[in-house]
Amino acid sequence: MIDAKSIEQVTCNETLPKTSPIDSFYRNILDIIKETWIFFQIELKNVASFGIIAILFSMVIPFGIILMISMMPIEISREVAVIYISGNLVASISNMCIVALAQVLIGMRMQHGFEHLATLPIFAGSPILGTFLGFFVTTVPSLIVMPWIGSLLFNAAIEVSGWLILVILLTMVTMIGIGGVLGTFSENYRKANTITMIAMFFVMFATPLYYPMESLPFVIQVFQRFLPFSYSLEAMRTLMINPGISSVVIRDIIVLVIWMVIALCLASRFVTWKQR
Repeated sequence: MIDAKSIEQVTCNETLPKTSPIDSFYRNILDIIKETWIFFQIELKNVASFGIIAILFSMVIPFGIILMISMMPIEISREVAVIYISGNLVASISNMCIVALAQVLIGMRMQHGFEHLATLPIFAGSPILGTFLGFFVTTVPSLIVMPWIGSLLFNAAIEVSGWLILVILLTMVTMIGIGGVLGTFSENYRKANTITMIAMFFVMFATPLYYPMESLPFVIQVFQRFLPFSYSLEAMRTLMINPGISSVVIRDIIVLVIWMVIALCLASRFVTWKQR
């Protein structure tokens, strides 16, 4: 005997199409990509309003430093020029991806942007990922201009290879993750500005941007080995002189990948919108 409940179940099974787990997974991935693309376009429009200022901000301090060094009455070898050029790259990336991104994210939080995003039926990481990609694109001009200016001022040719581009990209994404952590962790503008300024002060003066790692005090050298900056600089300087891959470069790339994953995971972890 067939009861009404069985008929209703059969009817539902016939009318509702079955979706396999693989189809659901692909659909979710496509939705995440579409959402991220939308927020990426929004971030590009926001950056366009202060794009020139942001790009200049990422280049003005490194350019001033390298210009001052180039005017000193001393002979600068190719190896020393590579130290200055790579330091300028990391300084430009840090200015844009740590300071500017952290301030944008804390601005979103102070304007209750996280609470608004929490009400939308979207993947939690899409807005942050879209913002990260927007700053990624904004940082590219400084990565093109600063090495060219450095090689021109010092009259030193640098080697450009796929490995060097990979190291630069890993450095950018890692710095973006650090900026995301600072921006989502900070509670207000004052705290965000203080933390980012301390971070940039540390990057400029306690990181071997414009001098070899061996010039730092031993304690700072040991501390730097737990941070991504020294590995990024070491890989860039090695590849700018010799574009071939080596065990040192492979080690530096592995460390940068680990730091990139940690920074992005922490940034995603701190975005607990519904609790803010």
